[in-house]
Parts: sequence; C-alpha cells; structure tokens
Amino acid sequence: MSLINQMLRDLEQRRTSEVTSSPLNGLDASGSITSPVEFSINYMALLIMIAVIFVSGVLVAYSLGSQQQKVITENRIAIAPEKETPGSVTNIVPENTKEKILSTAVISDFSLADKIKTVETIIKKPVVEKVTPVDITLKSKNIIEATPVNRDQNINKTIRPLTDEQQSQLAFQRAIQMLSRNNPQDAQLALEEALSFSPVHLRARETLAAILLNSDRISEAANSLREGLYLIPDAAPLAKLYARILVDQSDIVNAVAVLERARPTVAADPEYYALLAALYQQLEKYAQAAQVYQQILLRHPGTAHWWMGLALAQEAMGETTRALDAFQRAQRAGGLSAAVLKYIQTRIVALTPVHTNANHALNEFEE
Repeated sequence: MSLINQMLRDLEQRRTSEVTSSPLNGLDASGSITSPVEFSINYMALLIMIAVIFVSGVLVAYSLGSQQQKVITENRIAIAPEKETPGSVTNIVPENTKEKILSTAVISDFSLADKIKTVETIIKKPVVEKVTPVDITLKSKNIIEATPVNRDQNINKTIRPLTDEQQSQLAFQRAIQMLSRNNPQDAQLALEEALSFSPVHLRARETLAAILLNSDRISEAANSLREGLYLIPDAAPLAKLYARILVDQSDIVNAVAVLERARPTVAADPEYYALLAALYQQLEKYAQAAQVYQQILLRHPGTAHWWMGLALAQEAMGETTRALDAFQRAQRAGGLSAAVLKYIQTRIVALTPVHTNANHALNEFEE
C-alpha cells in the first residue's frame, strides 16, 4: 500500500508543477484565464495493476517460504541424531529450542534479508552440548551393568558316553528281543556282551544260565552261576538254579549250603524255601524241614504239596498226630495226582489210632 500511495503523491506533484510553471501564469493566448486541466484517473487500470503487484508479492513470498522450509528440513535432518545411544559424545539441542528456531524462521512478516539471515544462522550454528569423558565412562559402565548375561553362552554342552551299566542294560534288552523272536543263539551273544560290561547284572546272568540249561550245557551254566554267586552271594535266583544243578548231580550237601547262604524272605520266594525243606528231608534233617514248611504254609495254606512235605517230616520225627492232621489237610487241598492221593490215603489209615477204629466198630454192632 505504501507503494501505491507514493505513486499517487508523485502524480499530484507533477500536476501542480505543470500548472505553476506555465509562462502565462494560467492565461491562454486570448488573455483569458484558462482553467486548470482536469486530471482523471483510470481506476480500473489502477486496480488491475494493484492486483498484479499483490499476486506477484504473494508468489515471491510463497517461493521464498518453500525454499526456506526445505532448507530448515534438510538442516533438521542433518543435525538430528539417527539414534540416541548412551555413549554418544554430543547431545543435540533440546526439542523446545529447535521449535523456537523453526517458529522464528517461518514468520511471514520478515523481510527477505532477515529470512536469509535466519536460514544461515540455522545452518551454520547448530547448538550442541559437549559431554565430558567422565560422563562417557559412566554411561558405558551403566550399559555394561544393565546388559543381562547370557548364561547359555557359558555352558559347554558335551555328550557323555554311556556307562558300563547303561551299555549292559541295552545289550540285555536286545537279548530279550532275540528270545521273543525265538533266536536263542543271538540272545546268548547279547547276554554275554551285557555281562562283559557289567558282570553283576543279575537278570542277564540268570537268563544266560537258563538258555544254557535248556540246551543241556550244564557245566557252562554251572560255571556262570558260580561266578555270579561269587560276585553276588545273596542272589537268590542264581542260588536256586545252581542248587538244582547240584541236586541233579546228587550233591545235596553243597546244594543246601548254597541255599542257606542266600536266604531271601519267605514272602519274596516261598518256592526257594520249599526246595530247601525238601533237601533237608533228604539229609534227614526233619526238624529243620518241618520248621521251613510251617513258615511257608503260614503264608500259603492252600498248597497240598507243602502239607504233604510237612506230614512226612512230622511222621519221620514220630509226631503221628500232627502228621495225620497234615496228611488230611493235603488231601482236602486237592491238586495232587491220583498216585499221590492213594499214598496219602494209606498214610491216613496207618496213622489213625486203633482204639478209634474199635470204638467205631462197636458202635456199629450195637446199632
């Protein structure tokens, strides 16, 4: 608007100067005073010129503002850190300070020189805050302390070889699979391998002895069982097998000695004690045989064979009443062959008192 006012003042001064500088002082050639020439303004043209000037000014200001905004954006990207790290040496200007600089740089009332000066100030003078080396050390220390330790990196994972007991068990399991496939030869090799790793593997040695006995390799089975009993003296399964081998060889004394060393509990293996009691009878140790039979019959009172063994031991000791009762219990238990039952019947008749038979006959006569 100041430019338009200046133009109007210049036109007014020009008109005034033309009037005052006339040589006739306002008179025309006829001597009459001429009236001043009336000055007319074309307002339409003036408005068009004003509009053009205004639009041009707006375009120039917009162009300068776009360039200035681009420069400010590039400067912000240049001075802003990509990523804030605890150990960085410099700290960029706080966010509120940058907002003040940007707001000052985009004021539209600034002149072109002021805008250029503001942009140069932003580009050339980024404000930074220096950090001392002490701060860097402290921040680095805090990073180290805050970093969790990965314990998995310190663990050395190593594969441990199998122990002898584990390898022995694996070989024994292979032997069982071979036996289930009716392959005793390969089962024997697997059992021997199991015993080579662990000679005290009880089930492997017992199974090997059974395979050898079934193939009539008695001496090999006896040797394996003796070795097992030397390593495991209280191994009842091995003692029972070895005692049966000795019985077959008519070595009753050593068979009894083997069974007396192991001695499992009666509840665990009653047949073990039934064999020992039968061997006691063969050695004519009737009291010991009767004692063993009584122990196992307390837990298994329904076994006819053991009642018969007790009856024989008691009859051998002269305890006829007890022997008769034991024979009668064996007869009632059942499960015996016809030949054994016939023998039991004869013993019952023989052990029945004579006066009982006489009284029974007398009662029949009186009736």
